[in-house]
Amino acid sequence: MDKLVKYLCIIQARLNSSRLPAKVMLDLAGKTLLERVYETVSKSTRITHKVVATSNKKSDDVIVSKLENLGIEYFRGDLNNVLERFFYAAQEYKAKNIVRITADNPLMDAKLIDDLILQYEKSGSEYSMFSNAIYGLSAEVFTYRALYLAYKNARNEYDREHVTPYIKDNCNTYIIDINEKYRNSNLNATIDTLSDYTTMQQFYLYCKKFSLEANIDTFIDIMNMDIDAQTKNILS
Repeated sequence: MDKLVKYLCIIQARLNSSRLPAKVMLDLAGKTLLERVYETVSKSTRITHKVVATSNKKSDDVIVSKLENLGIEYFRGDLNNVLERFFYAAQEYKAKNIVRITADNPLMDAKLIDDLILQYEKSGSEYSMFSNAIYGLSAEVFTYRALYLAYKNARNEYDREHVTPYIKDNCNTYIIDINEKYRNSNLNATIDTLSDYTTMQQFYLYCKKFSLEANIDTFIDIMNMDIDAQTKNILS
């Protein structure tokens, strides 16, 4: 690419998650979790370009094979130093700003991403994210400069594995209180465990439009269901 990419969305994905291995390849209504995340991001009107950033380990060849079959762009880098993976991906694509999404959050609504970017632009900050949100609505947006500073200066393992801690501690940040509709940090819209996956299956079973915005009440009802009732509904 010759021109700067104004907003590069980097979706980080790997197979060796400790709590729920290979979760990004799990099925949600006929498509993988990774595909669902990519579909959500693709609805954004402000993201300029998208790439999935996975590792260069053989264990993630499955992800790469799937992405190649779908015609989705990918970048491969270090498994554990995700900060380095992001930096090299941003450098490769000449990103001016980066939108960070993790591949275990299928309900990160595109309109929320667009709202986050809009408020980030107005703030003039180097980093923005929502606060007090349902867990899993965790998009972040930051400048290439902020990512460069983190890559050059972050030294501890935690900062390098989680990409943005150094940025949040050392750059000009703007934290946005999320729309009241999504303001419930006790609810979980990510997939970390088998229980989370069962809950998300319920959401995709009940909702024809796979959007949290369109189905927030249904999502809350499902979150309050007993896990045995969820499993019974899926198997019935």
